[in-house]
Amino acid sequence: MDLMHVLNLDLKGIEEEYAKIASVLRMIGLSDYESRSYTALIAQGRGTADEVAGLGGIPRTSAYKALQALKERGYVSMSEGRPTIFHPVPPREVREKLIHEVGEAFDKLEAVRGILSEKGTPQLVFTILGRERVLVKIGEILDSATNRLFISTPSMPAIRTLHSQKFRDAVKRGVGITLVVEPFVKVPEATKVYRRSGLLATDVISDGNQALIASPDLSICGYSDNPFLAGHLEGFMLAAVDRTHGKTPP
Repeated sequence: MDLMHVLNLDLKGIEEEYAKIASVLRMIGLSDYESRSYTALIAQGRGTADEVAGLGGIPRTSAYKALQALKERGYVSMSEGRPTIFHPVPPREVREKLIHEVGEAFDKLEAVRGILSEKGTPQLVFTILGRERVLVKIGEILDSATNRLFISTPSMPAIRTLHSQKFRDAVKRGVGITLVVEPFVKVPEATKVYRRSGLLATDVISDGNQALIASPDLSICGYSDNPFLAGHLEGFMLAAVDRTHGKTPP
């Protein structure tokens, strides 16, 4: 049985409807397999990795990896046992989280825009294209940090894998590192770690004078070494962390 039969749609209809759903899910950072897995779980209500693979039309090993990624993102939960049963987080709940995150991001951008406009400060933001180049820039910011570093990201596994030594070096030279990451994600060496589901963009701020905001898949980012902009963004992000988590990391 596949997704077409479960949804009781003809081949053309399911392809068109799935294309629309998948397009939206990719816009918020899900891969094609993650989109198929979440849609399959919604259609079925719950399921094992094998059932999701069959329903979503994807390889079994890929389905398991996609489901683990969805769990880290807060899209699914799982029941321990043999086999593991995955349950979708209700779409309405996911939507509310996304609306909150997107609203917060646009509030942040609007606040920066307003202040820069009032001060007559040029918006010196440079675009960097390509996942590899964005990761390299994050590494450069890590290397240059001298006092404090703030990173909020749904992509910590990729950053940690490439830059774990840079995190250790930064801590050794006295840099205070604050991380905001998804629940259950392994983190590099840091001073403070906060857990938060549904993160969208990657925000990196160093010493209040460098800032980087990247897409969920790290394929594109905006970077600025304008101290006014970076300092304001740092204040906004730290205030958001305090509102959500309080002063003490969980």
